Amino acid sequence: MTPIFSTAKRLSAALLGLGLVGAAAPALANSWNPEHIMLALKFPYSHNAGGNVVTIAHRGLVGPGCPENSACAITNAVNNNIEAIELDVKESSSGTPWLFHDQNAGRLVSHSGGLDIYTGAGWNPDIRTMNDQQLNDSRLMDHDFKVSNYNALLVSTALNNVKFGANHVVIVFDIKTADAVSKIADMVNTRGMQNQVVLKFSSSLFAHNPADIIKFTKGVAFAPTVYAGDMDQIIDSGYAGNMTSCADQGADKYQCRIEAWADQATRVQNYAWLEVGNKQAFNGGDPTRFLVNHVSGLKRAMGGFSPVPEYRANAGDGAYYIRSNGTCCARLSDYLSNSKYFGRETQDDRWQVTELLKGGFTSIISDNPFAVSNAAIKQGRRNTQLYQ
Repeated sequence: MTPIFSTAKRLSAALLGLGLVGAAAPALANSWNPEHIMLALKFPYSHNAGGNVVTIAHRGLVGPGCPENSACAITNAVNNNIEAIELDVKESSSGTPWLFHDQNAGRLVSHSGGLDIYTGAGWNPDIRTMNDQQLNDSRLMDHDFKVSNYNALLVSTALNNVKFGANHVVIVFDIKTADAVSKIADMVNTRGMQNQVVLKFSSSLFAHNPADIIKFTKGVAFAPTVYAGDMDQIIDSGYAGNMTSCADQGADKYQCRIEAWADQATRVQNYAWLEVGNKQAFNGGDPTRFLVNHVSGLKRAMGGFSPVPEYRANAGDGAYYIRSNGTCCARLSDYLSNSKYFGRETQDDRWQVTELLKGGFTSIISDNPFAVSNAAIKQGRRNTQLYQ
């Protein structure tokens, strides 16, 4: 089960070329204040007319022997001047939050049954069917399917590791349920890390009333995501927005309601930014384009995601991306969706980081954070001195 291509290998080679693998944490990163990183994320236009860009490492910074969403992936990101990390949350059978990207365990957890990610054959249980003891005993594999020295990580343990070890970074948790949002908010508040952690979740969890967000985030910083399907759910939930103004918009009344939802969410305590799932930022054909224009036009922080091929890149057929169950491989075009109110997504160009930045995005999540940083530097939109 050997991949033709592994992002981990490419990133590791890049780091070696820069002399960064195994190096001590650079002095600059050691002097960063996570509260200042958070301010840069929330207010990107305060010091840069074009919007300062913050780099967010998706799943941490991985490499041989260092799996995604692991303790070493967090440490590696900090040691290599990455100011923010997005970690993926899944819940066990008892509802305990753990760090896993896939909904299923086979690609990431070492097991005698071994999953073949290319055929789907082998052991691949849903994380939600596994208990905490099973997950606690789980040894993680790196991207080349080699067993590492790292075990699966509880969200609570990850928070402790950051607070008492890697305390120069902002952590963004990608959370799928409102219940998990509430649980992690409690963990963050207990540790006094409100200015270092962002809870990211789908706007659809609070489609009917964004004012309810505060009941679950409890004052912790948060970043809602709005993709094409989420906009449909906001409309279908009955969310009215400001109907006094939206009722007179005619054909644009649905657009008005989505903008009103976003505007109301920004007024909830400790709102951080809005992640817009715009897949054609520079061509304008995406259903979410009007929301991109709305957010960037108001000079508000806007997050985006730039996908990076994980396996099979040499195949040249575009099928490089892991599915949610951990099997390989999907094309970005497989996930194009149709919004009944706003039209169909026609292509996904988010892998072009430079064009995403031109689209007005002020923070970019990527498995290749160095590409994001370099592109932002070339545009004069990356200033790590703000983190001091």
